[in-house]
Amino acid sequence: MPSGQIITLSWRNMTSWALLPMGLIAAALPVLLFFKLLGMPWNDPIRLLTLAFGVMGVVFLYIVVRRLVNVTRLEVTPERITISHGPLPWRRATEVAAETIRRLEVRQFRSGYEGRVATHYHLWAVHEDGRETCLLERDTEAEQANFARAEIQQVLGGGAAEQPPRKAK
Repeated sequence: MPSGQIITLSWRNMTSWALLPMGLIAAALPVLLFFKLLGMPWNDPIRLLTLAFGVMGVVFLYIVVRRLVNVTRLEVTPERITISHGPLPWRRATEVAAETIRRLEVRQFRSGYEGRVATHYHLWAVHEDGRETCLLERDTEAEQANFARAEIQQVLGGGAAEQPPRKAK
């Protein structure tokens, strides 16, 4: 058994590419409008509103770019599983002690917005004491989540028995 194995997972979805032009416009338009309004007093409501929309646009652009360039990295050793995301800062690294994991489950997650339903698959670690830790989420297809589960189980020595995805409650 290897002393440590690093699994790097990376995937993109078309939604991120489609949102990139919107993110650029959302960030640039309020900034340009803000500079056009330089002659107005700082406490003018229009200028403050433009500044607020500019900040929201920059945050939206950061989220879109993060989805395009970040990679999820799983470092699996017989002692622990560490999940980190980068290179752009977003979420803290998650660390799970391997000896407390009873099983790994792939679960179906459905979210809806304006009549549309998106289906993703999350990878969960179920611990001996009943706690659960989400290892992978967002934009994961069943094949990707099952692949990650099988790779982790191989390193941990638990085999790669096929589990059907469990539907969210």
